[in-house]
Amino acid sequence: MNQSNQTYQTTMTIKRFSNLVEAYGANAKRWPIDERADALKLLDESLEARRIQQSALTLDTLLDRVPIAPASAALKKRIIAQAHRVTSQSQDAWQWLIQWLIGTTPREHFLRPAFALMVPLLLGISIGLNLNAISEDDNMLFQEEVSLLALAPME
Repeated sequence: MNQSNQTYQTTMTIKRFSNLVEAYGANAKRWPIDERADALKLLDESLEARRIQQSALTLDTLLDRVPIAPASAALKKRIIAQAHRVTSQSQDAWQWLIQWLIGTTPREHFLRPAFALMVPLLLGISIGLNLNAISEDDNMLFQEEVSLLALAPME
């Protein structure tokens, strides 16, 4: 068992390690969990990996020193306006559908809901009639099969 641990080679390459450090920074706690063990093993074994981490650590330190500016009032207003615009568009679609179904004139108040209710009714009737035709065909096929199996003429 010890021998297999000694011959274990990491699947992490310097290029992948470099990409990992560029994306997540030098702090190993920020690295993806499934790649962290291989990256730490490569870090222990490779001088190049330690150099990459050190340069990223320098950059991380500089970035951490930059003060975070609070959001301006104009930015907050733009974000709220965009969120309101998205919700109002979805509400407009529902309002349009309801207005279309109900109608805007007295004649439309009666005809549109009646039409909307007739569509499923007609669809149900057409499906029902087609199911009846299908079952008669299946019944005829069954009678033909029984007739053929009995080797008797059909009545």
